[in-house]
Amino acid sequence: MRRDGVRRVRDVPLHILAVVIFGLLTWSGVVGLAQGVPALAVPSLIVGVAGAVRALSILTGLLPTGGAARRVVGGATLLAAVAALATGLVLAPHGTDRGFVIAVSAVLAAALAAYGILGEPVRRAAGGS
Repeated sequence: MRRDGVRRVRDVPLHILAVVIFGLLTWSGVVGLAQGVPALAVPSLIVGVAGAVRALSILTGLLPTGGAARRVVGGATLLAAVAALATGLVLAPHGTDRGFVIAVSAVLAAALAAYGILGEPVRRAAGGS
C-alpha cells in the first residue's frame, strides 16, 4: 500500500503539467475560433478539453477504479483523439496549408492518445516490486 501512495505522489507533478499543457491547448482552440481558424482550433479544443478532463479526474481521484470503468475512460480518450484527427481532416483547407493542418491535427491526436494510454496511474499488487 505504501508503494502505491509513493507512486501517486510522484505522478502528481506530471499530471499537473498535463493539466497546464492541455489547458493551453484549449485556450489556443478558443482563440483560434475567435480568429476564424476552425481547422486548427477545433482539434485543439477537442484534445485540450479531453486531456484536461482526464488529467483533472486523475488528480482529484474521480477516475473510476474498476477495470471495466478504466477501460471505458481510456476508450473515451482514444475516441476523442480519433475525433480530433477526423475534424482536422474534414476542416483542413484546400491548397498548400492542407498538409500542415492535417499534420498538426495528427500530432495533437497522437499526444492525446499517448496520454490516454501512458498517463494511467500504475497500480501495483501488494508485495510487488
